[in-house]
Amino acid sequence: MNTTNNKTTLFVAKTLESILVIGYILFEELIWNVFAKPVYQYLKSLIILEPLKKTFLQMNRYLLLTVFIFILLVAEAMGFLAGYCFIEGYFVTGMMVYAVKIPVAAFTFWLFDLTKQTLMTFSWLKTSYGWTMGMIEKLLNSAIHIYIKGRIIAIRLKVQQTLRQYFGEAGFIASVKAHYKAFKS
Repeated sequence: MNTTNNKTTLFVAKTLESILVIGYILFEELIWNVFAKPVYQYLKSLIILEPLKKTFLQMNRYLLLTVFIFILLVAEAMGFLAGYCFIEGYFVTGMMVYAVKIPVAAFTFWLFDLTKQTLMTFSWLKTSYGWTMGMIEKLLNSAIHIYIKGRIIAIRLKVQQTLRQYFGEAGFIASVKAHYKAFKS
């Protein structure tokens, strides 16, 4: 009976790990790389934010923590609201809420990056941040993550190779024209 219980526990643990890895990869590949990272990079480059940078850097650490947590909670609430909309079948509303969430989350990342030294003076936040980053590191080094990430990279390379093979370096339109000219003569 004990070995059955161990097998069940191991199965549940591996299933949860797989779900976390797939969720993380989807977030990283789709949300962060495609949408949030460009918005974050754009925010970092805005000259209009210079006075805001100065304000945040000179802000009382307790007020800064309050502002940061408020913006973070707004971003997370928007994520939950978007998920709720998706579950209820309001896909367009869910996508719109999530589209608005992305700049809010990017602003939160920007604020954290800017004020990390001050925010890390709160020992509970430093501990939470360290624990979270440690868990992400464990997830990234897990065998299932390495396997799935490897498969994604292989599939992406195969798709790129196929696109180059059928559409060439010049693109789809040039490929269609070349095929048309070849069949015409």
